[in-house]
Amino acid sequence: MAQTVKDHLRSALALMFKPLVRLLVSQGLTHAEFSEVVKEVYVEVALRHFEPSERINKSRVAVLTGLTRKEVKNVIDRAIEASALEKTKSRPSRVLSGWYEDPKFTGPYGIPLELPYESQSEGQVSFTELVKTYSGDMAPRQMLNELLRSGSVIEDENLYKAVSRLYEPTALSPELIQRLGDIGYRFFSTAALNITKEGQGTGYFERAVFANEGCTTNVIEKFDKHIKAKGQRFLEELDIWFSANEHGNDPNLDRQGTGLFMVHYVENKADKTSLRLLLRDKEVN
Repeated sequence: MAQTVKDHLRSALALMFKPLVRLLVSQGLTHAEFSEVVKEVYVEVALRHFEPSERINKSRVAVLTGLTRKEVKNVIDRAIEASALEKTKSRPSRVLSGWYEDPKFTGPYGIPLELPYESQSEGQVSFTELVKTYSGDMAPRQMLNELLRSGSVIEDENLYKAVSRLYEPTALSPELIQRLGDIGYRFFSTAALNITKEGQGTGYFERAVFANEGCTTNVIEKFDKHIKAKGQRFLEELDIWFSANEHGNDPNLDRQGTGLFMVHYVENKADKTSLRLLLRDKEVN
């Protein structure tokens, strides 16, 4: 019997979820907790994209999602009753970009100025002003401590100097976890669109380059160093392009997030095999 689109999607999902589930298991997130998140997403997507009526019809949502009407009700009730959690979003990357690109905070040849924490004289720019401009209401001292910790900024005689426009958050920090969601959403938004595109030339840019026969660890490490240097320069060119084309945005139209990200991947061959093959090699009690 020929495989259906659903069959292919199930196989693709199994492969996509493997690295994610490995992370979830390592952090103690159970299947039940994962399942509850998936239920919420199913209900949200059904309501947002497949239910045109302003009035919520739980029975129709249940039909669309395959959930029971009770499960749909529980998801909706939880969403309504959930107290809003206060989120403090660290935006060090945005601050660093402003420091490197805004003429107000750069000197000759576009080199970031060395900034005092607060202005010492009228007209002098400061780190506090930089944070206020590019990170809203986040406390400047908290931002400074984070940038110093990450090594993106150093202190020199009561002045602060940006030494890298890269910001590396600590492992499993809220920002890194949020970035995981952002990267996954952005990649799968394009991938899902492109597998349903109609005709040549439609869809969004999606390309890959890879070693046909794979690489040994020493060559992978060499490749990693190469793309970190080359890729960073290319992304900085695109960052400058966005700044140069800011004037082209029509102020009367809504904006959509857009951009490009590059990821160096290293595949584990065993991870790409199926559960059936794993069971064949193990003794099942």
